[in-house]
Amino acid sequence: MQDIPYAHAFLSSGCCPDELAGLLFQVALLSRIHHRNLVTFLGYSQQDGKNILVYEFMHNGTLKEHLRGGPNDVKITSWVKRLEIAEDAAKGIEYLHTGCSPTIIHRDVKSSNILLDKNMRAKVADFGLSKPAVDGSHVSSIVRGTVGYLDPEYYISQQLTEKSDIYSFGVILLELISGHEPISSDNFGLNCRNIVAWARSHIESGNIDAIIDASLDTGYDLQSVWKIAEVGIMCVKPKGAQRPTISEVLKEIQDAIAIEVQREAPQVQQLMSKRSMGSVSINTDNSVDLEQNASFDEMLMRPGLR
Repeated sequence: MQDIPYAHAFLSSGCCPDELAGLLFQVALLSRIHHRNLVTFLGYSQQDGKNILVYEFMHNGTLKEHLRGGPNDVKITSWVKRLEIAEDAAKGIEYLHTGCSPTIIHRDVKSSNILLDKNMRAKVADFGLSKPAVDGSHVSSIVRGTVGYLDPEYYISQQLTEKSDIYSFGVILLELISGHEPISSDNFGLNCRNIVAWARSHIESGNIDAIIDASLDTGYDLQSVWKIAEVGIMCVKPKGAQRPTISEVLKEIQDAIAIEVQREAPQVQQLMSKRSMGSVSINTDNSVDLEQNASFDEMLMRPGLR
């Protein structure tokens, strides 16, 4: 499979009956999936002997790029923005799990399959491996997925359920906290290459600071980080039955966002009390200088106040 970033995905170069049937099934599946937090499927075509699925263009690339950073990628250092991305992605997966009949299991949830639009809102992408659940239970299939995100229970049993997506999403939550990739020989100390084992050991010992990305902007509420860490560890429990549903995960993410909103509330109240003054200077992570004629609505639109 060859990738064209964020817009196209080549399926295959052949056109045997089995491949054609698979393509038609995939097109039929994608055509009925519509949600604001899923990358929009535009259609398919055959060019130069290749079957191509075509998706909407996503201007800001992948979450993976914005967590690791690089020469051309701006690293997301706002904890609130990372929470918003987690919320968007969870809503997309929730639609697949609860809004589709039968349930759609993504099978390859990972940070490079969460894409960001021009407004930095997240959408889940790449349904090339998606499978409908059978009678709401499981699918027996050849194991597919990505090392580091792959559910160990699914790997052993070859029985795919929506809880396999939950495991993968839990890994993403740990990525959002730490900024680390799921598999590394350098980031997790001696005798540990996996983000799950590394994060679990620190979280269970109460040392949340050890896994927080040092590049995050200061000023976040540690309680919201704890909430995401705890639900992330629940998602990567060894047994699928022990893991939460995506709706339960989404609620925890939204509760973490509410904690951050509440933390910022006194700052907003301070602005309201000073709105009649000529200018306002506030010492926060993002300093704000407001002109004489700035309206309160304009104040709230400033990056440091969202």
